[in-house]
Amino acid sequence: FLLVVLGTKRSALCSLPSALCPLPSAIIMSKTLTFIGDSLTEYYDWQQRFPGHRVTNLGVAGETAEGLLRRLEKIRSRINNPDVIFVMTGINNIAMEHYDVVGAYHEIVSRLTSWFKNSAIVVQSVLPVRLEWIGNNVIKDINRHLHQLAKEFGAEYLDVYSLFIDSADNVKRECLLDDGVHLSDKGY
Repeated sequence: FLLVVLGTKRSALCSLPSALCPLPSAIIMSKTLTFIGDSLTEYYDWQQRFPGHRVTNLGVAGETAEGLLRRLEKIRSRINNPDVIFVMTGINNIAMEHYDVVGAYHEIVSRLTSWFKNSAIVVQSVLPVRLEWIGNNVIKDINRHLHQLAKEFGAEYLDVYSLFIDSADNVKRECLLDDGVHLSDKGY
């Protein structure tokens, strides 16, 4: 999917297939984008995806929400008022059956919104998985909390979960690798 970032703080987001997002290229302005999260963030070349923007990828494979919280000060020192900060974390917690990620997420979003007042903070939903021991209802429940959390702090919420499930609420197999967690090329 194509994610186009327009305007200034709390900007409009278009997360539609590129054919459905008919915006003239003249109004797509260059932005500074920062992506923070786990391997789902780290393993992708976001600069290639958004060539007209300045991109910083601060994903760390294997990281939990608490790990991201612990390194927030380091992240803060590495970025200088980006236009947009995308946050996606929590799947490693869930894979280890540690479902209480909302507390750490609360602190992450609280700090980011207070430190980067002129940046749009985008809380991305946790993606569905194909793991026997994890029902996606757990993830949907966490995503409901993340949506509320984003509202609480005036951040944006980007529901990418919905793009990875079919009409029968099953994970689109072609979007994930065989491990059931990481994204395929089609998933990205």
